[in-house]
Amino acid sequence: MKDASSQKQTSKAHSISKRFTYALIGVVTLLLIGFAAVAILINIRKIDADLRDRLDNAVKLAQVSLASPLWNLDVEIINHFADALLLDESLAFIRILSEGHPITTRGRPGYESEVFRHFGQSSEFLVKSADISYKDKKIGEIQLAVSRENAKKEIILNISGVLALTILVIVAISLTSVVITRRYIARPLVKLQNSAGLIASGNLEAPIDVTSKDEIGELARDLNLMRGSIKGLIGELRESKEKLEEYNRTLEDKVEERTRELSSALSGLRGLNEVGQAVSSTLDLQTVLTSIVSHAVDLSGSDAGTIYEYDEAAEEFHLRASHRMEQELIETLRANPIRLGSGTVGRATATLSPVQVADILQDHETSESQARRVLRQLGYRSLLAIPLFREKHIVGGLSVYRKQPGSYSAEAVNFLQSLAAQSVLAIQNARLFREIEDKGRQLEVADRHKSEFLANMSHELRTPLNAIIGYSEMLQEESQDLGQENFIPDLQKIEGAGKHLMSLINNILDLSKIEAGKMDLFLEEFEISPMLQEIITTIKPLIDKNANSLQLRCAADIGVMTADLTKVRQTLFNLISNACKFTEHGAITLSVAREGIDGAEWIDFHVADTGIGMSPEQTGKLFQAFTQADTSTTRRYGGTGLGLAISQKFCQMMGGDISVVSALGQGSTFTVRLPARAAASQSDRLFPVQRETADQAVVVVPHSLDGAPIVLVIDDDPTVHDLMRKFLAKEGLSMVPAASGEEGLRLAKELRPAVITLDVLMPGMDGWAVLTALKADSVLAAIPVIMLSIADEKQMGYALGAAEYLTKPIDWERLADALQKYECIRPPCPILIVEDDEAMRSMLVRRLEKEKWTVIEAANGRTALEQMRKIRPDLILLDLMMPEMDGFQFLDEVRQCEGWRSIPVIVVTAKELTPEDRQRLNGSVEKILQKGAYSRDELIGEVRDLIITSIREQRLAVKAISNGEAPAGGG
Repeated sequence: MKDASSQKQTSKAHSISKRFTYALIGVVTLLLIGFAAVAILINIRKIDADLRDRLDNAVKLAQVSLASPLWNLDVEIINHFADALLLDESLAFIRILSEGHPITTRGRPGYESEVFRHFGQSSEFLVKSADISYKDKKIGEIQLAVSRENAKKEIILNISGVLALTILVIVAISLTSVVITRRYIARPLVKLQNSAGLIASGNLEAPIDVTSKDEIGELARDLNLMRGSIKGLIGELRESKEKLEEYNRTLEDKVEERTRELSSALSGLRGLNEVGQAVSSTLDLQTVLTSIVSHAVDLSGSDAGTIYEYDEAAEEFHLRASHRMEQELIETLRANPIRLGSGTVGRATATLSPVQVADILQDHETSESQARRVLRQLGYRSLLAIPLFREKHIVGGLSVYRKQPGSYSAEAVNFLQSLAAQSVLAIQNARLFREIEDKGRQLEVADRHKSEFLANMSHELRTPLNAIIGYSEMLQEESQDLGQENFIPDLQKIEGAGKHLMSLINNILDLSKIEAGKMDLFLEEFEISPMLQEIITTIKPLIDKNANSLQLRCAADIGVMTADLTKVRQTLFNLISNACKFTEHGAITLSVAREGIDGAEWIDFHVADTGIGMSPEQTGKLFQAFTQADTSTTRRYGGTGLGLAISQKFCQMMGGDISVVSALGQGSTFTVRLPARAAASQSDRLFPVQRETADQAVVVVPHSLDGAPIVLVIDDDPTVHDLMRKFLAKEGLSMVPAASGEEGLRLAKELRPAVITLDVLMPGMDGWAVLTALKADSVLAAIPVIMLSIADEKQMGYALGAAEYLTKPIDWERLADALQKYECIRPPCPILIVEDDEAMRSMLVRRLEKEKWTVIEAANGRTALEQMRKIRPDLILLDLMMPEMDGFQFLDEVRQCEGWRSIPVIVVTAKELTPEDRQRLNGSVEKILQKGAYSRDELIGEVRDLIITSIREQRLAVKAISNGEAPAGGG
C-alpha cells in the first residue's frame, strides 16, 4: 500500500516538474515566436522598400537618360537603355512611349505581350509610370513593373532562418529547465511528498529532509512542526475519546433511567386522562366516585382502595365508594365514620398533605380503631391516604391499600395527588349537577304550583267579579224597566269598577303567562282597515271624555296582514287609550303605512298625541312592568303600568316591537312595527283562525249532487279512502276524500259535509290542528267530527269536541250568539246549567228563562249526571272548576254515553285554559282503541247516527227560518 502511495506521490511530483517545464517552454516559445514574427515583418517591409527604391531609381534614370534620345527619336539608344534596365532581375516589364505611341517594349519571358494595366492589377508586381520631359516639355512616358517573386524567396529564406533559430533556443531552454526543476524542485518535493504521505498514512516518525535552505526547506521544517502538533492533538483526541466513551456509557444509563421515568409518567398521564374522561363522561356522583377509586387502585399498583366524602357539619368522613375491598372491611368502615384529624385519612385532610403507613404491623396508633384491626386480619400491610380539597376546602379523602409492606414511591404519591386534584372538580361538578337537578325539580313543582295558583286565583277572583258585573247589568235593566233611572248611574259605576278590576286581573295574568312562556299566538289573515274602524268606534267614548279629536291616516288599499288580531287590537287600544288619558283638548293621530325593508313587508302603526309628553329619563323606564313615568303621574292619571309592558311583549312575540319618541310638554309618538306576515316560532302554539261573515251564517244542508249526505274523510292514507268509500256507499252516503289537513279545511268550507272523519297522525298539519281550525270557524264548528287515529296496527279511536267555551265574566252577547246556534225550535227546551257558584247559576237561570228555555240546575258534575238521567237536555252550559266532579270529568262521562254524545256543550269558565285543556275541549282523544275494538257496522252506525242527527237539526232550523219565525225569546 505504501509502494502504491509512493508511486502515486512520485507521479504527482513528476507531473509538477513537467508542468513547470511545459509552462517555461511555452512562455519562451511564445516570446521567441513573437520576436521572430516582428523580425520577419521588419524584413518584409525592408525588402518591399528596396523594391520601391529600385523602381524609383530606374524611373529617375530613365527621365535623365532618355530625354534627349526620345526627343531625337533615337530608337537604338532607347532600346539599349531598356535592355540595360532589364539587367536588374527584379524588373519584369519596360515600355517607353513617345506622345502616347510605344517606341520600345521589353519584358521577361512570358511578359512581353502583357499590357501594363495587367501588372497594375496584380499583387505580384509593383508598377510605376513617369513622364519624360525635354526642356520642360513632356515628350514621352516610361512604364515599369517590378516582380516580387525574388522578394518572396528572400522573405521565405529569412523566415526559415528565424524559425530554426527559435527552435534551437527553445530546445536549449527546455533542456536547461528540465535539469534545473528536477534537481532543485522536483526531487526535494518528491521527498517531502513521500514524507507527508507517510505521515498521512499514520507514520508520524517518517523522516523529513530539512537541510535545504530555500523555500522547500522552510516548507519541510513547517511540515515537521505540523507533525509534532499532530502528535500532540492525537494524544489529546485519544484522551478525549476515552472520556467520551466513559460519558457515553454514563449517558446511556441516564437515558435508560430517564426513559423509565418518562414511561412511568406517561402511564400516569394516560391514567389521569382515562380518569378525566371517565369522570367527565357522567355527572352521577356515585359513578364518578367509583371510577376515581378504581383508577387510583389500578394505576398505583394497590390491592384495594376507598374514597370518602366529608360531612362538614359533623366533621366526619363517610365511605362512598370502594374497589376490590372485602365486604367485612366495607361494613366496618361504614359503621365507623372517620373523624377529622384521626386515622390516616383524618390526619391527611387535617394537614392537607399525604399520609402513608409503610407497615401497618409496625405502626401503633394511640387508640387503635376497629378498621385498623380488620385491615391487619385481612392481611393489608401498607396504606396511603390522599386528601381531596380545593382552595383549602375539604371535599373528602382517598385511601389505597397494599398487602406488601413498604412505602409508596414519590411518583405514585404525586400521581395520586394529581388524580385527587382532578377528581375534586369532577366531584364538585357532580354535586352541583345533583343540586341543580334538585333545584330543577323544585322549580318544576313551584312552576306547577304557580300555574295552579294562577288558575285558582283567576277562578276565585273572576267568580265574585262576575257576580258584581252581572248583577249590576241586570239591575240596570230592571231599573230601566221599572222607571227608576236614578239608580242607573250608581250601577254603571259599580259595573265600571268591576270591569276595571277585571282588566287589572287580566293584565296581571297575561304578564304572568308571558313571563312563563305560556302565552299563545292565534295567527290569522285579516283586513287592516276594518280593524282600525272597529278600534276607533270602540275607543270613541275615551276620546270624547277629554275633548280630544282622533284623526286616522291610512291608505284605502292598505291591504291585509297575518298576525294575532286580538293582540294587535289590544296593543292599539292600549296606545290610543293612553294618548286619550294624557291628552286634554288635543289631537290624536293614528297613522298606518306599509313599508318594504330588505325584501320583507312591515306594517307601521304610529299613535301621536299632543299631550303632556315625557322626559328621556321617563321614556327609559316606560316599558318596565308596574312602572309609570313618575309617582305624580300615577296619582293624577291612575293605572298600573302594565299596559305598555304587555303590549311590547305581544309585539315581540309576533316578530315586531314598540318604540317611542317624546318631548316633555310637546306630546309623544308611539310606533308599532309588525311584519306583514308574522312568523311562527317553534315554541308557540299557533292556530289558524277563520272568521265568520254574514253570508257564511246561512245554514246549508250538506248533500252531494245525487242527494246523498256527504262525509268528508281527511286522511293521508289512500287505502283508508278506498275502504271508507266502499263502507259508506253501502249505507247510501257520499264520501269525499282529502289527503291533507289543508285540503280538508278547504273542502269543509266548500261542501259543508254532514260529518267529518279526521285522522290524527298526518304529515304537515295534523288532526289536532285541523280540529282546532274547524272549532274556531263558527260555520264549521257545528259539523260533527269523528277522530280516527291510525297508528300502531291501524289503531282507531273516536271523540267528539265541545261545542263552545266562554270565559267569565260572561259576554252576554257572545252567549246569545252561541245559544242562537242551538235555538229551541219548539220551546220550551231543556238546558242544563252545571255551575257550583250559586250567584252565577242564579244569573244564568234568570237570563235563560227570559229566552224561553227550561233550565235544569246542577252544582257539580255528579249532580248534573243524575239530572241528565232524568231529563235529557238539548244544551249544556258547563263550568270547568267544580267540587266532587269537575267539568273535564263530566265531559268524559257524557261522551261515554251514546245517547248524550250529540248534546252540544258550551263551556263557561273563569279557569285559565292551558293548551292541554283546550285540546281536551276541542275533541282530544281520551283513549286509543285497538284495531277490532269497533267493527265496520259499529263505525258506520256511528257515522249514520251523527248524520241523521245533524240533518234533522239543520232541516228544522231551515224550516224555522223559511217560515219567518223569530228566534224564541229573541229581542
